[in-house]
Amino acid sequence: MTNYEKKEDKVIDDVVKVLNELDANLDKLDQVETDPKNHSVRKWYYESKALHNIKRILHDIEKYEKYDEKEFEKIEKEFEKYGL
Repeated sequence: MTNYEKKEDKVIDDVVKVLNELDANLDKLDQVETDPKNHSVRKWYYESKALHNIKRILHDIEKYEKYDEKEFEKIEKEFEKYGL
């Protein structure tokens, strides 16, 4: 297996890990959350976090140029406004 193939496999594994984490968080949220507003804010947060992590992974392999490292800080501040 070439170095490129190993790198490609690692990227795929990293993206799968992010998506599995997103699925687990959303499943857990669906099971315990009763407040619709709270549910939608948390869902937005988990989806935004996963998308940010995928962008970072692609940026690391120089396949995505629009990655902004501070973008997630803005998302976290917005999430904290809701006190969740």
